[in-house]
Amino acid sequence: MDTKKSSVWEQYIGGILVGLLIVMVLANIGWFAYRYGGKHYYMRIGASDGTFPIAIPVGLTESGYMYHGIASDATGQRIHVHFQTNADRPGPYHAGQIVRVTVNRHYGVTNFKPVTTQQVPNNVHLK
Repeated sequence: MDTKKSSVWEQYIGGILVGLLIVMVLANIGWFAYRYGGKHYYMRIGASDGTFPIAIPVGLTESGYMYHGIASDATGQRIHVHFQTNADRPGPYHAGQIVRVTVNRHYGVTNFKPVTTQQVPNNVHLK
């Protein structure tokens, strides 16, 4: 009889652990979408607004760059965007280069990357 009780318990504990794993994975996906998701805007880089020091993991310091401008999305909506480069992508970006920025309504600009003119949607009007 003890064998049956332990096998039933093992079935329940396995199901509980699988359920907890699923809940944790879904919570992580939700947090990632909340923290890093957002709307994509495109902006043409003008001149840099200045520089600031970025600490690199090997103990060196590199220059980071600040940019701002008017960005447009695929529907034509425009917003004012300000972002700073980071240690992963320190820049600089040259004048006229197009950058896709992801703007999160809670955290501001969460991602940016240079794109080509072919990657920009047709409805986007860049200054």
